[in-house]
Amino acid sequence: MSILFTGGGDSASTIANLRALADDLERMAMFQPNGELEGAPTLHGWSAVRRPVGGLSGIVEGHPLLGTSHVVTSEVFAIDRERGWARTFSRFYRLGEAADFSQETSE
Repeated sequence: MSILFTGGGDSASTIANLRALADDLERMAMFQPNGELEGAPTLHGWSAVRRPVGGLSGIVEGHPLLGTSHVVTSEVFAIDRERGWARTFSRFYRLGEAADFSQETSE
């Protein structure tokens, strides 16, 4: 029997990511993440997206692998719009401005 890890990658890295996620969620329940946000990429023009799991879509800046580009994040496990952060499966994001759909026009 083989195990399929839906987050991709091998079992050891998936387990390490899940442990880091659980640790972050536990800390967030007690206080605002500050140190974790210092090096976190910033997501501009972001909006929620629906896939089999919820994520965010927007322009990321300072991503360690993707630099500055349009992205759809991994699954969002926690988000605080007022304090401007989100924790996805793989990392923290600082949230810039949200997408403004009121400016869209239909022709």
